[in-house]
Amino acid sequence: MTKTVFTAAAAIALPLATFAHAQAPAAIDLETVAPLPGTWAYRAYAGGSEAAFFDAARARRTVVRCNRTVRTVSLIRPGVAAAAPTLSVWTTTSTRSIPARFQATGELSADLRATDPLLDAIAFSRGRFATGGAGAALLAVPATPEVEKVIEDCRT
Repeated sequence: MTKTVFTAAAAIALPLATFAHAQAPAAIDLETVAPLPGTWAYRAYAGGSEAAFFDAARARRTVVRCNRTVRTVSLIRPGVAAAAPTLSVWTTTSTRSIPARFQATGELSADLRATDPLLDAIAFSRGRFATGGAGAALLAVPATPEVEKVIEDCRT
C-alpha cells in the first residue's frame, strides 16, 4: 500500500514541479510595451471566479480564472490559432514560460497553483503584464484589482 501511495503522490507532484522549472522566455522590456486599451470584468461563480480582459472592440483577449476546488489559477488566451507547448508570462519583476494546453475552443490555457509566486508578480506588476507564445502573439494588458481579486479568491 505504501508503494501505491508514493507512486500516486509522485504522479501528482511531478506535473506541478514542472511548472516551477519551466524555461524562461526571451527577455523583453515590459516598460516599453504599451498595454492594450480595454477593460477588465470580474465575475464570481460557484467554485471560483474569473477576470476577463476585453479590448476596445469588446473581444475577450485574456482571462485569469480561479478553480477553488483544486486551488489553481488558469491564464487563458482566447483566439489562439494553433497549439503552443507553453504560455510565456512577463511582469516587471518576473518572467516565465508555463506548460500550456490548447483547447478545441481555440484557447491556450496554462495552470498555476494558487500559491505560485508568479501570480504575485502578475498582481503587483507595475501597470501591466504580458503573455505570449508560439501561435499567441505578445499581448500586454493592464494589471488591475480584478486580477488581484481572482488570485486572492483562489487563496482563501
